[in-house]
Amino acid sequence: MDAAANERATGWARPTAIEWLCLAATLVLTLQYSWLLDDAFVYFRYVDNLVHLERGLVFNEGEYVEGYSSPLWCVAMVPLRAAGLDWWLITRGVGLACAAGTWALLVELGRRTTPRGVPRVNLPLVHLAFLYATQTYFTSGVEAPLVQLVAAGFALYVFAPQSRVAQVLVGLAPMVRHELALPLAFACAWQFWRSRRVPWTVVLVAATTLGAWTLFRIVYYADVLPNTFYLKDEVNWERGFAYLGDTFLTYGTPWLFLAFALLAFWSRRERDIELGPRAVLVISAVAVSLYVAKIGGDPRHYRYLAFPFCALVASWSGLIERALVRWPAASRTGGAWLVAGTVAFGTFLLYPRQLSKHPIGRDAAHTKIDEINDAQYHRLKPDLTYSPWTLAPDIEQLDDVMLDLAYGESPLLPQGPVDIRDEYARWLASDETPADYPVTTIGWCATAWREFPRTLVHWDGLTDPILARTTAKSWRAAHKKDLHPLGGDLAKLRGKFGSTRESFRAAVDAGEAPEWIRRNLDTIETIARKAYNRHDFAENLGLALTRVPRIDPASE
Repeated sequence: MDAAANERATGWARPTAIEWLCLAATLVLTLQYSWLLDDAFVYFRYVDNLVHLERGLVFNEGEYVEGYSSPLWCVAMVPLRAAGLDWWLITRGVGLACAAGTWALLVELGRRTTPRGVPRVNLPLVHLAFLYATQTYFTSGVEAPLVQLVAAGFALYVFAPQSRVAQVLVGLAPMVRHELALPLAFACAWQFWRSRRVPWTVVLVAATTLGAWTLFRIVYYADVLPNTFYLKDEVNWERGFAYLGDTFLTYGTPWLFLAFALLAFWSRRERDIELGPRAVLVISAVAVSLYVAKIGGDPRHYRYLAFPFCALVASWSGLIERALVRWPAASRTGGAWLVAGTVAFGTFLLYPRQLSKHPIGRDAAHTKIDEINDAQYHRLKPDLTYSPWTLAPDIEQLDDVMLDLAYGESPLLPQGPVDIRDEYARWLASDETPADYPVTTIGWCATAWREFPRTLVHWDGLTDPILARTTAKSWRAAHKKDLHPLGGDLAKLRGKFGSTRESFRAAVDAGEAPEWIRRNLDTIETIARKAYNRHDFAENLGLALTRVPRIDPASE
């Protein structure tokens, strides 16, 4: 029995030498490119409020707003943080695990799609394992590692729907990001059309997890969608297509897709070419890309395109091996290494136009282009700069500057540096509450996490339910400068009248509310009843189903 036949008999994909090298590359590059997006600190604050400060899964104490985009990512962080791990270790550890998991899924996909008797090149794996953008987003502190893992699982599922791991990953997709409900629907429709059977495992995983979270969302947050959905729900095709070009053109994706489409067309008469699964991957990638374009993209290169990019690349699986079939048998192994080496080297050399040179040294200069930043922008930030190769939890240290920002004139103010987790314990042992501190605005999320004693109004609306539903023109994706003064109004009002569902009417009655709050009082009170809800199911269900109009601060 040859190696390929043995694999099919045992159901185990034995990695080739090329694939083992890809594993080494993905692990090393994931660490070398590791970084933290400032939005990650929103998750950090939510999780630490639950795990260390006994406030619940909230950004501000007593204010129930789902200000994060990925329920699964947030929930997955809770046990890791509760185990005592620091955030930089968690970020890199989960990134490495997702990178290895993606590698394993793509190895299995390569086994499923490679013809017998041909050495496996596994071009999708080679391309993604050496690509800067993909390896960068196995870290970041936000949900991107799970997005790429799900993309690999999705690719395997459409080719091999019997894979239990792939079934579970596809079912979990909407819990990773809400727009991944689109490929979930396509996958289920494809499987039903092909087998005339309902893909029950996928459906049950999706229904159970998403149903449970929706119930929790209603009871806890009095809503059916996250706050970030309302903030980012806009139509800006021009900016969105520029965002697509910033990623896909950088890595030559249109030309590669055209080349492999021609190769697939050339091989279309082969019985096992499996054009159907490839079409599902392409359609799903296009659907998610169009959604991303519709909302105007993201301020970060590649981030919102992680799923469609990986799915599109996976659609090429097994095609280059079909070309190798036509090579003389004696030269196929050498040909496989030549192709893999050429692709790996060429892919590794690619990097975003925002950078002055290749980012492998982590010291490339960064220039924002079309209001889009690369991850390097955050790597260069002093409060986000941590060595990728250290175990020291520097991220948890608060220096005197940050302590002054956090405590102000409080008698609790210590001498720095101190570990933030020790400060959590001191805070809980004291009799101070956030009400003892001024309510302030914040824009840089890394600072928000460190200012844990305070109630904060995120002036871009990321975690504020009123600003998220306020009409304002964005100057870049999800960034609206016109909201900043309104955030200041909210901070001032809440500082004087408190953070309750009655605060806004009290301010209006006292004649101290800004004009835009007076004009939109009914809408704002509905939002306040959601944010300061009492977790009464009947009341919260009514609030969750209540249509809340957009707030127009300039209306007469």
